[in-house]
Amino acid sequence: MARFLTVEDFTAAVGLDELTQIAGIGNLNRPEGRSLDLPKIEEAISYSEDLLIGYARSRYPVIETLTPEATPNLVKGLISDLTRYRLRSRSGGQGQVSAEVQKRHDDALANLKSVATGKFELPIGGEAPNGEAGASKVSSIIPPSPVPSILAGWRT
Repeated sequence: MARFLTVEDFTAAVGLDELTQIAGIGNLNRPEGRSLDLPKIEEAISYSEDLLIGYARSRYPVIETLTPEATPNLVKGLISDLTRYRLRSRSGGQGQVSAEVQKRHDDALANLKSVATGKFELPIGGEAPNGEAGASKVSSIIPPSPVPSILAGWRT
């Protein structure tokens, strides 16, 4: 079951022609004889979603409650780039991963790593990130400095 990205969302992101090429089953020579291998696509999407959750869960506990309808386009794009790479890298042919697909995958992964370290913010509403600015105001009581009383007799 899709948590953030549906097969329809992914198809819209990469295009039916490309998706049929990398995750299609049936007659390779006739487009009308091919269909999508939905379990293969759903597994790749699930893997990418799990990767996102692994990097983002500690900062965004609300991520566990997102639905495809509530998922921001940026998050869907990151998952799409990871999923596209996963499908292409496992499709069996030489040269299935183009330089652009590789770069988009690497950038998406770098962004997820930056989410984990607090250098990249996801546009996820709801609960503020754990320990981040804006989550709540932290105040402390600092005792007055003893320096003035210590230096009271010293004048130049």
